[in-house]
Formats: sequence, C-alpha cells, structure tokens
Amino acid sequence: MKKLGILLFLIMVLLTACKGDEQTPGNSKDANDNTSQNASEGEGFKFKYNGVTIPMNVDAEPVIDNLGESMDYFEAASCAFQGLDKIFYYSGFELSTYPQGEKDFISAVNILDDTVATEEGIYLGSSKDDVISAYGEDYSQENDFYTYTKDDSKLTFVIEDDVVTGITYEAVVEGLND
Repeated sequence: MKKLGILLFLIMVLLTACKGDEQTPGNSKDANDNTSQNASEGEGFKFKYNGVTIPMNVDAEPVIDNLGESMDYFEAASCAFQGLDKIFYYSGFELSTYPQGEKDFISAVNILDDTVATEEGIYLGSSKDDVISAYGEDYSQENDFYTYTKDDSKLTFVIEDDVVTGITYEAVVEGLND
C-alpha cells in the first residue's frame, strides 16, 4: 500500500509538470535572477545530504558537482520548458531538474527511503505528529498529501495511517506548477 501511495504521488508530480504552459520569454523569470535570489540563506525549503545543501530553483550544475556521480540518470523532453528534464538518482533520493535557457535548475528532491531525512529529522516512517511538531500546522491538505509552502518551494509529505510514506521538496516555478 505504501509503494502504491508513493507511485501515485510520483505520477501526480510528473503530470503536474506536464500540464503547465510552455515557458516563453514573456512569462519566464531571468535565470540569473532565480539563481542569485534563491541562493541566499533562509529562502525556501532546502534538503541537505552529506554536507551539500540543495535549495530549489538554483543552478543545478554546482550542486550536482558537489554531490558527485549519481548512481543512475534519466532524461526526457520537458513538458513545460524547452529542453530536457533530468533526474539524477543518489542513495536514498532522486534530484530532478528543469531547463531554462542554457542551464538546468533544481525542480525537486524526492526522498526514496528511510536512510535520509529532512533537516528537521523527518524520514519515511516518521509519524504525522512528528511532521506537525517539526513544521507546524500551516499546511494545506489534499487527501494524504500535506504540503508546506515557503518562498519559492514546497515540501510535501504523503501521510497514510499517520505514517510518512513519501517526502518531496519541489520548486514553485511558473509553467511547472500551474
């Protein structure tokens, strides 16, 4: 049942990315503004892994370089942007990117197992009460999805029978989440 919930969540994220309008110069943000704006401390949710901080909506290249070689890699034509969406698989999580101009930007981090956790200590298998204690009650809920929004990012927990079965950090990007 847990795997079905996670699978449904991943399908929802992919379909959400594919339903948005194509990014055009009239509705896109400047890539450099995105990078400098979101690289500062305190903006949005960030995932940390082995000393590497992974914020959403930043240039993916230095982050991927710092993470080292991924265990696996997948790319496909972007539904929302010109270029390729890419997924890099690491131990315990996957990192997704979206293209904008000549660069790729971080669009999501999906936690895959209980070997990794959020900075606040929430991992797959944590309780709903643990999530609310760590992140508060300012969330939106749709079915089993509990979503916290902070600046240009979202942090979603899939909670089934009061147990966390999915965790995803996601960039809020015009054209990607619309």
